[in-house]
Amino acid sequence: MVHCNALGKARTTARGARRYNFRIPYIDTWFHILELHMSVLDNATRVLRVLAQHGGELTVTDVVTHLRLPKSSSSRLLKQMQESGLLERDPDTLRYRPALLLLEVAHQARGSTPLIRRMEQALESLVAETGHTGYISVLDGNGQDVVVVRAFQGSHPLRVVTQPGHRLPAYASSTGRALLARLDDAAARRAHPAATDARAAVLPHAPRTPAALGAQLDEVRKRGWAWALDESLTGIGSVSATVGDPQSGETLAFCLSFPASLNQPGFVDALAHRLVGYAASIGRAAGDPFWQSMANAREG
Repeated sequence: MVHCNALGKARTTARGARRYNFRIPYIDTWFHILELHMSVLDNATRVLRVLAQHGGELTVTDVVTHLRLPKSSSSRLLKQMQESGLLERDPDTLRYRPALLLLEVAHQARGSTPLIRRMEQALESLVAETGHTGYISVLDGNGQDVVVVRAFQGSHPLRVVTQPGHRLPAYASSTGRALLARLDDAAARRAHPAATDARAAVLPHAPRTPAALGAQLDEVRKRGWAWALDESLTGIGSVSATVGDPQSGETLAFCLSFPASLNQPGFVDALAHRLVGYAASIGRAAGDPFWQSMANAREG
């Protein structure tokens, strides 16, 4: 609003000066600079709208197509947004996506939702009970990555804490697979790198093929939780569950992570039992059809 008022005053002053055939020193230059800044801001806003509508990633060509800007202008705009910390560029695909700054803002906005508040309360209890670090995560718009939304540091002496905004490949993490299990099988399998490139590198302990990923997701759907060991993070294991809110359409995963060295017979099952207890409770309160059907199946 301040910029808009300033721009309006500048226009009025400049018009008045021209009406009486005299020039105010520097006013035309200042007015031109201000208009340029407003134009950049307007185009950056339009880029963010396109980003939101097209899966969270875009290219220079996407900007040319949707904003009808010259290719040179589109490239320069994306580079400026990258330098300003609004976007980051994937070094492999060269596609632009939201940078940590935007993710942090989005995550703060998410803090007002009932679902995330319930998950925060659950994780605070789980972290206190177990000493393990807890996370809340969301599937990115491209369906390929899972992004940390909240982190709750545990008390265990051996721990690795990743910060909000950190990304992991969805196919190779427990939170990612728990979230992918909410999708239909075809959409979920597309998260595997080999789904689009048969020669793509696959993390050593992760599902090797889209079919193997699909088989694991079937198990997640049956039992209600996912786990991973030594996949995206070496030496770290985790157990995850998800809850969806049918009113808002929001689906979040929450997990407990632990040193892989603690994985003894029965350890993961015991941790999963704790996590699922909270997930089922939150899911029933939110009206999540998945957890309602799980409860009905157990009663039957």
